[in-house]
Amino acid sequence: MADHRSSLDLVTDLLGLTPDDGSRPANGSIGLVGSPDRPRFLLPTGHRAAALASCLAFQGLRAPRIRANRAAVAAAVRIGATHRIAPIRYHPDRTAGSLLDTIARLLGRDHLEVAVGLGARHGTWRPTLQVFDDRGEPIAYVKVGPSPLPATLVRAEAAALEAWTRVDDPRLVVPDLLGQATWQGAPVMAVAPLPADSRRLPAGDVPGTWPVRTLDPPLPDAVPATAPWWVERRRDLGDHPVVAEVLDRIEARHGRLPRAWARWHGDWVPWNLARSRRGLVAWDWEYSEPGAPVGLDDAHGVYQRTRLLGHAGVAEALIATRVAASDPWVADAHIAMLVTRAVHQARVAGAPVADHDEVLDAAPAALARR
Repeated sequence: MADHRSSLDLVTDLLGLTPDDGSRPANGSIGLVGSPDRPRFLLPTGHRAAALASCLAFQGLRAPRIRANRAAVAAAVRIGATHRIAPIRYHPDRTAGSLLDTIARLLGRDHLEVAVGLGARHGTWRPTLQVFDDRGEPIAYVKVGPSPLPATLVRAEAAALEAWTRVDDPRLVVPDLLGQATWQGAPVMAVAPLPADSRRLPAGDVPGTWPVRTLDPPLPDAVPATAPWWVERRRDLGDHPVVAEVLDRIEARHGRLPRAWARWHGDWVPWNLARSRRGLVAWDWEYSEPGAPVGLDDAHGVYQRTRLLGHAGVAEALIATRVAASDPWVADAHIAMLVTRAVHQARVAGAPVADHDEVLDAAPAALARR
């Protein structure tokens, strides 16, 4: 059965939020910035230092309009006027066994304050809690996977970050994995905050992905039909007619030449990257996989920028990806990834997610272009 709860409804259930009726102390309360029908974020209004830290954290990563809005909220917090920008207040459940109690034990803390970004909920949306200690210092970001598809993404990101704990590569700054837990069957992952001096990339700056490719031990070159990444997709999703058609056509076109395979990030785009004094920063590793076609991050980056920044349809974005690709194999492998991801997500979620139908409609035609 489809879950039609809004992001606010879902977070209300996760945190056990109860409306503030004025009978309890303000300490530990959370205020809603926005309105129930257009929620923006939940702010720890019962703790001024945490509320300020939430508003002002990583302003260098925010778009100008959002940066100005957050600064305005911070100004209201400073003068004690949070009731004006967050008139609706809640109290989260902090009792033993609650989500906040689980996170506190995971992080080894007695008390936590949290802020939560809200907005339009979609099939892959994972509630992300900004966590502060009792002094209001930011100590972690926590992602929760409350339903099957978000749960798989949280677990996948944790696995990728765990792999990074075994690598000391100064070329890339990756959030430290602080710990994992399970709450009422949902995976919970805590990561350290990004470097405080993280700044948005200059326009047009998309760094290369070489550090990502070298995370895992090198794999031997292999033709698609024998590469584990390809074999798994054929085995798990090859019963879908569009997947079978796409994989068959790509193997017929590229199946004789060995190709390079290595780790990919999965969403190597400017909004998941930043610069800091420590180096290039990269986060949101939920789509990362070992042994993927080399060049896939570059191709998918073009696709994502065309789709989300250029507001193009899938078919148009696939054309842009093929034009930008240095090797037709990479453009075709990208189509294989999109199709298999769409089918996999629909099966896990129990319903089509995001642009599932558009991807499956556009893929065969995109392969016909040479």
